[in-house]
Amino acid sequence: MTAIANMHFTSPSRSISVVEGPILVASDGSAVSHEALFNAARLASSAFGGSIEVIGVCEPMPGVAAGMDVLPVPAEIDEARRASMVDDLHRSVNIAAAGDPSWPINVLVGSPPRTLAVEAERRGAALIVMGIGRHNPLDRLFGTETTLATLRESRVPVLAVGPNFPAAPSHAVVGLDFSVASIQAAHLALHLLAPGGKITLVHVRPRFEHPSADWQAWDADYGRTLPPLFEQIVAQLEVPAGIAVETITVRGDPAPALLAFAQQSNADLVAVGTQRHSLFERMVVGSVATRVLRTARVGVLAVPGRSDK
Repeated sequence: MTAIANMHFTSPSRSISVVEGPILVASDGSAVSHEALFNAARLASSAFGGSIEVIGVCEPMPGVAAGMDVLPVPAEIDEARRASMVDDLHRSVNIAAAGDPSWPINVLVGSPPRTLAVEAERRGAALIVMGIGRHNPLDRLFGTETTLATLRESRVPVLAVGPNFPAAPSHAVVGLDFSVASIQAAHLALHLLAPGGKITLVHVRPRFEHPSADWQAWDADYGRTLPPLFEQIVAQLEVPAGIAVETITVRGDPAPALLAFAQQSNADLVAVGTQRHSLFERMVVGSVATRVLRTARVGVLAVPGRSDK
């Protein structure tokens, strides 16, 4: 059994496709980075062919404690808050240069992460575009954690962008572990690149080393297996003319190593796949995607793998 087989990597023989559904732009109307958010939606719409829809989710007001009872909040209050968010979203779309007043706007009441995930799957969305805050602790707390919570729930890829996300990325870095999800992440990232751009497929090898002969043999076998796998992935991606492709292998902890490479190479986008097979894994998503999304200073594309229910 080869080293790669021992790591349970997925054979890259499965066909790659892009869902031709709508691009859902998730916002509450109060973000300060709508230009980047709407530009990212236009980019995705052009790349994947789906129409753009703006969606907001108004979290219901909790009940009020009264002695031993909890008094429910009148439905009219939640409806008023929902209507206010609709107005905010219309205003955001109208004043943003990248916005379009003709985009459908819909605001629902519920838990934002769960509601976004359910709506995206119900509508057959190709992508959820969300903002991610990086300016102050409150941005990092509310913006990033909402995006993470949505990814935990979603079966649809999520593109998280900050205010400096370019209209079209020129360099995408993909964390490639040869799973179906990571290959799909590479494929989607490739579609988002500007003409003449570059995509770098980065595989992070284990940092652990041991002086034993067994370890040395395993590590050597591992290294020999990587080049043909890279070749298969590149061939499967069908890279358009004018797009440069490079493959890199580094050692270390996957998330920090991937982010360090992305920063050193001035990448605009980091793409990762996520694998969730159990209830516990669905809750935590996976340390690589979580740590990348929490600490990246560039756009992050997270593509969920198949999960068992």
